[in-house]
Amino acid sequence: MLSDGRIVQRPLAKLSCLGCGAGFHASGISGAEVRTIYDDDYALARSSPKSDAQRARAYCNWIRAEAAAPLNILEVGCGSGALLRELLQVWPGACGFGLDPALPAAGPSDGRLRLARGFVADIPEHAGPFDLVIAVNVIEHTEAPQTFLKALRSRLAPNGRIVIVCPEARSPNLELLFFDHLYSLTQAALLAASASASLAASRHVSAPREIGDFQMVVLEANASRPTASPASPPQELLAERNDYLGRWARLDQILLERSASAARLVAFGGGQTAALLRAYAPRTWSRVDAITVDDPSEAWTLGPAVVPYRDVLQQSGCGVLVATSPHVQAVLAERLSRDGLQPITWNDLIPH
Repeated sequence: MLSDGRIVQRPLAKLSCLGCGAGFHASGISGAEVRTIYDDDYALARSSPKSDAQRARAYCNWIRAEAAAPLNILEVGCGSGALLRELLQVWPGACGFGLDPALPAAGPSDGRLRLARGFVADIPEHAGPFDLVIAVNVIEHTEAPQTFLKALRSRLAPNGRIVIVCPEARSPNLELLFFDHLYSLTQAALLAASASASLAASRHVSAPREIGDFQMVVLEANASRPTASPASPPQELLAERNDYLGRWARLDQILLERSASAARLVAFGGGQTAALLRAYAPRTWSRVDAITVDDPSEAWTLGPAVVPYRDVLQQSGCGVLVATSPHVQAVLAERLSRDGLQPITWNDLIPH
């Protein structure tokens, strides 16, 4: 599954480096194929506007706490431009240039903000240099992380900084399931790629709890290299990844068994996790005849109709497939049970 929920007819098979712990696809993916992923159909930035705005505010607060106020910001992979707009509000003296190959229709640029479609190679020659370059959840989508970092470095002003945010990859999680995540980068892998680009980390931190399993590295051209913090040995991480993907491979059959007694199956959750169930538990998902969420405007288009929660409460014998991230399923299941529904969870099957 692609990160925006679309399904591609390719096997999900990955390798794990026994040196740095990086994960990557077992089969090669051409640059042309990567570009086709982010065409006009790529809908992640416009799928859930309220969630997008909430994430932008959270990332803005995190980046602001780790980076000094800049004058000229470049954001590569800016999505809807929401993060860049938030940063320009907290840094009123700055100007920003955002670039994304799947930039959705956005408001017009003004004197402080410019948004354009394209990849890192498409940054205009006259743009920059920039004293802050940002790439949030982008490097894992690139064909060669070290080449990507070299391109960012070439746009950096003297004494400028690069802020990279990506999944932490300390232990397996949902990010392994996205086909357009070409790499899962441990801290050691990220620092090695940075060194290959003649960059060094002045700061490496894990995300605040409300953001999730992500890491931030602040890179400079003239910083001393930090020592990577302890992590799972690469051989152990390989075993954990094999186990994790194996659990997902078995999930469909187990969910079929757990939902067998339900006369009707409704999914609670209409976002990325629900899309993962559609892709990797297809027989179970084929039984889902409706989706319910607290905010219908945030539901992705996943096939079944979106119905109000109150309508589900009126259905006797209704099983509710909990289609949310494993770490919140227990709380949601308690709510569903109190409301007289039959929650079907799977957080006991998938590490979180």
